[in-house]
Amino acid sequence: MKQIEEYKPMETGGILLNANESYKNIEAFMIEEIQQKIANVLFHRYPEDRSEQLIEAYSIYIGVEKEQIVAGNGSDEMLGLIIGLNIKEGKKLYTYELDFSMYDYYTSMHNGEVIKYPWKLDEPFDVDKFIEIGKKNNVDIIIISNPNNPTGRVVSQKDLCKIVEAFSHILVVIDEAYAEFDDTTMIKYIDKYKNLLVTRTLSKAFALASIRCGFLMGNKETIEKIRPYKVPYNVNRLTQESAIVVLNYWREIMKNVEEIKKERQYMYEQYEKMKKTNITLYPSKANYFYGVSKEKNKLLEMLGEKNIVIRTYDDDSFRITIGSRRQNEMVLEVIKKL
Repeated sequence: MKQIEEYKPMETGGILLNANESYKNIEAFMIEEIQQKIANVLFHRYPEDRSEQLIEAYSIYIGVEKEQIVAGNGSDEMLGLIIGLNIKEGKKLYTYELDFSMYDYYTSMHNGEVIKYPWKLDEPFDVDKFIEIGKKNNVDIIIISNPNNPTGRVVSQKDLCKIVEAFSHILVVIDEAYAEFDDTTMIKYIDKYKNLLVTRTLSKAFALASIRCGFLMGNKETIEKIRPYKVPYNVNRLTQESAIVVLNYWREIMKNVEEIKKERQYMYEQYEKMKKTNITLYPSKANYFYGVSKEKNKLLEMLGEKNIVIRTYDDDSFRITIGSRRQNEMVLEVIKKL
C-alpha cells in the first residue's frame, strides 16, 4: 500500500478559531425542524442515491439547473473524485504554492505530481506567469481555491476566465468553499466553459460542518460524464434531511454571513490601528485571516492562556478564524500585547 502523509484533523477543545467553522450554530427553529424530519427517517433503508431533493434545494439557492449538480459527502469527496479521474502516475495537478492541503493528499494517493505556482504573499497575481508555468509543465488538471485557503486572497473572474480558456483541453476546478464571503464566484460561467468545474460546501457559511455536505457543478455534458463515477449512496439520509431544511432558510443564513463580513472588517481595522512591528495579518475575502510572525510560538502561547486555538503551519505562518465579537476582541488583545 502506498504511504501518504496523514491528514491531521483540527483540535476540538477550547475556543476554536482553527478550522474556519461558523462561530455559532444554526438557529433553534432549524434544529427543531430537522429533528421532526429525522423522526420519520427509515434507518434500515439506504438513502436516495442521487440526493435529488437535496440537489433541488441547492439549485434554488445557487441558481444552477439540477442536472448540473452532483452532491457529495463534503466538497472534499467531490475534489477527490475529480482528482482520481484525472491523476495517475506521471500525471500533474497544478495549484498554488499556498493552497488547500487536500489537493496534495488526493494527488499523492494516485501517485501523481503536484506543480505549484509561487504566488508570494506581497505580490499581485500574475495570470500570464501562471499560464506560462502551467503550460511549460504540461499539467493535466488545475485546482485552485478562490477565495484562497489559507491566505484569503482572491483572483478576479477575468483572470480565472483567462486560465480556463488557456487550458481548454483540461479541467479547471475552482474550489469555492468560501465563496459566500466574497463575490467572485465562477458559477455563472459553467455553461460557457465545458472544462470548468466549481465545488461548494455547506460547512462554512451554512454552519453545517458536522453533516459533511458539498457539491460539484459544471456544464451538463461534463457533469453527465462524471456522475457515473460517484460512489453509490454517498450522502447519508440524515445529512440530506438536515441540509434541505437549512437550505430552505438560505436568506437567514446570508444574514449570518453579513455579520461575519462585518466582524472581518472590524478586526482588520483594529489591527491596522496598531503599531505593527513583529506580526503581519493579510487582508482577507474569507472568514479567516492569514498571518506571519517571527514570534509565532509566543503568539500561540498567549492565545493558549486564553484557551484560544488557531491553525498553525510548519513555518512562521498561522490562520485565525473570525469568531464572535468577544472572541475577536480576545484575539486582538493578544496581538496588541505581542
